[in-house]
Amino acid sequence: MNHRKKSGPSRALAAVAGLSLVAGVLPVAASAVDGPVFSGPISATTANFEDGQYIVVLNTQPLATHPATAGSTTQKVDTTSATAQAYTETLLAQQDAVLDGVSAEPTYRYTVAVNGFSAQLTAAEAAALAARGDVRSVTPSTLRQLDNGIEVRPGLPSPDTDVSPDLLGLRGAGGVWEQLGGPMAAGEGLVVGVIDSGIDYSSESFAAEGMPTPPSTFTGECEDGEGASAGDFPAEACSDKLVGARYFVEGAEANGFTPLPTESVSPLDTDGHGTHVAGTAAGREVPLEDTGGNQFDIAGMVPGAHLSAYKVCFDFVQGSGCVDEDSIAAIDAAIADGVDVLNFSVSGDPETYEDPVDLAFKNAAAAGIFVAASAGNSAEDGVPVAHTGPWQTTVGAASHREEDGPVPSIGSFSGRGPVAVADAEQTIVKPDIGAPGIEVLAPVVGGYGYITGTSMSSPHIAGLGALLMAENPEWSPMAVKSAIQTSAGDYADDVSNDPFVGGSGFVAPRDFLAPGLVFDSAEADWDAFLADPSTGYDLNAAYLSVPALGAEATTVTRTVTNPGSAEATFDATVTGPETLEVVVEPASVTVPAGGSAEVTISVANTGADTTAWQQGEIVWTSGETAVAIPVVARGEVADEEPEPDPMVERVSGKDRYGTAADIADLYAGADTVYIASGTGFADAMSGSPAASRGVLPQTMNTPDGDPAPVLLVRNDNLPGATINALNAIEPSNIVILGGTGAVSADVEGQLEAWGDVERVAGDNRYETAANLAMLFGDVDTVYVASGADEAFADALTGSARAGSENAPVLLTRPDGVPGSTMMALEELAPERIVVLGGTQAINDATFDALGADERLSGLDRYRTAVAVSQIHETDVPVVYIASGLNFPDALAGSALAGHEEVPVLLTRQGDLPGPTLAELERLSPERVVILGGTTAVSQDVEDMLNEYYPGWVG
Repeated sequence: MNHRKKSGPSRALAAVAGLSLVAGVLPVAASAVDGPVFSGPISATTANFEDGQYIVVLNTQPLATHPATAGSTTQKVDTTSATAQAYTETLLAQQDAVLDGVSAEPTYRYTVAVNGFSAQLTAAEAAALAARGDVRSVTPSTLRQLDNGIEVRPGLPSPDTDVSPDLLGLRGAGGVWEQLGGPMAAGEGLVVGVIDSGIDYSSESFAAEGMPTPPSTFTGECEDGEGASAGDFPAEACSDKLVGARYFVEGAEANGFTPLPTESVSPLDTDGHGTHVAGTAAGREVPLEDTGGNQFDIAGMVPGAHLSAYKVCFDFVQGSGCVDEDSIAAIDAAIADGVDVLNFSVSGDPETYEDPVDLAFKNAAAAGIFVAASAGNSAEDGVPVAHTGPWQTTVGAASHREEDGPVPSIGSFSGRGPVAVADAEQTIVKPDIGAPGIEVLAPVVGGYGYITGTSMSSPHIAGLGALLMAENPEWSPMAVKSAIQTSAGDYADDVSNDPFVGGSGFVAPRDFLAPGLVFDSAEADWDAFLADPSTGYDLNAAYLSVPALGAEATTVTRTVTNPGSAEATFDATVTGPETLEVVVEPASVTVPAGGSAEVTISVANTGADTTAWQQGEIVWTSGETAVAIPVVARGEVADEEPEPDPMVERVSGKDRYGTAADIADLYAGADTVYIASGTGFADAMSGSPAASRGVLPQTMNTPDGDPAPVLLVRNDNLPGATINALNAIEPSNIVILGGTGAVSADVEGQLEAWGDVERVAGDNRYETAANLAMLFGDVDTVYVASGADEAFADALTGSARAGSENAPVLLTRPDGVPGSTMMALEELAPERIVVLGGTQAINDATFDALGADERLSGLDRYRTAVAVSQIHETDVPVVYIASGLNFPDALAGSALAGHEEVPVLLTRQGDLPGPTLAELERLSPERVVILGGTTAVSQDVEDMLNEYYPGWVG
């Protein structure tokens, strides 16, 4: 077997610091793999091939994804059962059928990560195999050649990655490790596989002390060396920390590469790169001291995780590198061994989504394995970002420094997008994320040293992925990836904040523990993407890339999942250039705990250069949680469309309490809140005029006369919607309307948590209304409505008018004036008394006893509302529409209407009365707002209003 060495765009760029640590830090030779690439599937003609070593992938599913043997988030791939053995024989028989057409023996047979083989083929044989219907791809085996390291840019912050755990918020009081139970709990029970140049098992970073035994699901082993390397990796090299070690060299040897005499044909690392990567991902905490007495405390991201090394990268007589077919063999073995995470700091083919190594990683991810890969180190040479498949997390290299408020910046060498595929297929955003990758201090062969490159940033993410998986064993690899992406922080400069440079941002572990929402996807989604990459923007990913906008907006759907333990509501905001129109619907989405919801996102170019990428961002927020995804797009300028007809609005909650809370949101600001019973409507009706003017007991109007929203409560408890509204408003003053029969003393006590609570009450609704009226002081006009339950509609619409005139509403019996009402009238001594409603609501004798001056009434409640509305001139800014029968939804609305000095009109639930429609025609409102849900005012009424509304506006 064999492994491959470091690789360029995704392998290490090593700029070794000239620091020699007492603990044995050795300078690490610059090492980065960058080599020839082959772009995608090729046509089956001999001219497209030459004699050489090839990787042949068949169409049939391997063990990793076959339904009877597939792995998942909670179950490893089945490779040993009778079913698995039988299916393996089936795959081998399929391979035999394909191999019958060629003369060579296969170098490798793959059955777990992919179904295929590698072999030496003539050009004619390769073309013949590529033409077969059962063959998916025939790809030349490539050595990702080692490259010299690059120097760190002058002036770029380049401290040591002994500070990574501190910089990323892992270590110390309140850090992520402490939250999870300590450093050794980070990644506990998981196995991180590292496909690289092997591992130096003697490093203290891989000590076994205090480590638990590996999980029973891990079945890997430690292999010794071969030939002159026999004994290089003895059995005791493996432990409870380093639980597996294998090597893969047969592919390299079949390609004609001969390991140097100084190389070890075993899992032993002679280069240092693989050791460095493994230590960065999951090395233990190790204290170090340099010759100057400076203290260092290095650690990997998940000190408590196990490690398994897969050596595929070697130093050869002909050069250094890692051969693709060896890398696939390593992935095959790692899946079968039962790893949970894989890191691949080796370059890949940037010009295709179907590089066979990446396809092997696709099936690993489908089997529940989180895959991190490096973005590449050759951006300055024009080499695009590698590892383009959406199923893996591709990582860019950022600077980092040891001080408060670190400001990371992506290195100029770090692989960048957009991906180098056909323009219309650039629907995947790469890299995915940025992590520390410049002068990273970690173990190397015989000590510790610094290396720079995306090879170093990738294992940061591999380790952090293991941390998240250990904490959330039910999460899929894509949920883990999404959490890492959507919680990321900003970089220090605009270039790094370009999604094609820094991905979604710089990794932020303290925020990804509770991501709020995740975007998940699985094998079927990736297969649909590969079938037509030009529609890849439909993939449920934590970004959106539309490379070919049309004359109409491109609309996609995203499914958001709430992994938290409580329902949460997220509000979407969009930022970006004016010429990039991004619309999210619904703008506010509520997702139950453990549940999902769909949102649509439409994107259009409204005037930018059609060839230029535009960049924006969508952020969903819920409290302190922010879920951010980048949006990139280019293409045609959208056709100008006529302005859509204006539509009526509706304010409603899931019940009367929610509706009142939603109406409260319409106030520009409030220092006082009125509280009324959601079942005893009379108190709220007479309180509406006082709420319109923010009248307070004893002090008269609130400072500056601010209005007070009316919220509703149950007699004995506070509904959740009301609690949320109080939390949002944060009132200083709370006025309860009515006695304890309406709003209990217990509720009054609960309300004291938000502000000073006062109660305006009487022995009955008439006395309560009278006491409220007395708060107004000197008034010119008093309105009087019936206190009978069936006459509430008159008080509802009249309260809006009274509130606009700073006038109180008193209540009376239909056939007699209560003493409290008469006393209030005598005290207020208004110049004008207006009765609301017809003689059935308040008879003529009562009208006379009140000393009333006029009556506002119609033949029914709908016409009475129209009569009340007649005071308003045409072209009013807004008219509120409420049910004439189902009052609770409209309770809080009359106070708002009074404050805004606009009318409230009434409708039946299922149809719009003619008088109401005629008054709307006269008023010609700029806005029409329905109060309450469809049980109060039906969709049919809303549709009728929408039909007429355009004629009223303007």
